[in-house]
Amino acid sequence: MRPLNELLTELFRLHHRDLVRFAARLVGDREDGEEIAQDTYMRITRLGARTGTIDYPKTYLFTAARNAAIDFTARQRTEWSHRVDVENLAEVAAQDDPFDAIEARLRLARLAVALNELPSACRQTFVMNKIEGYSHLEIAAALGISVSMVEKHMMRALLHCRDVLRETSQS
Repeated sequence: MRPLNELLTELFRLHHRDLVRFAARLVGDREDGEEIAQDTYMRITRLGARTGTIDYPKTYLFTAARNAAIDFTARQRTEWSHRVDVENLAEVAAQDDPFDAIEARLRLARLAVALNELPSACRQTFVMNKIEGYSHLEIAAALGISVSMVEKHMMRALLHCRDVLRETSQS
């Protein structure tokens, strides 16, 4: 008898195209559908060894894909809700001198890119503190983390932003 992971891999290959189409319909994008299909494969092979036998393999595969699509959508929604929008930051930097305004917009765009490179919790902490004006204590309470962790996130964000801005100003 063949190992379960081998059978799951064969099942995945057999239904890959349909799985990608199914996932793409769920999330509205073919590339994301491909990513979800790959995530599904990783899940089923990781969990397959623990499962033992699967009575309805195709149903198992598509249910795993649906669950992966749900998780993907939730991750996307959470990540995008904490992304920094360059346009909103640019409004803050509007100045009378057009050259200063252009320079400020470029710096803000670089800052937005730098912030979006940070892990979600770190970026969220920075935005809550520097843009929304929350104190470290308020951020800790809102995110359910310690004040010490808020300080670590802030330090990481500030150092990263400083390094990115320094690199771009030297080029």
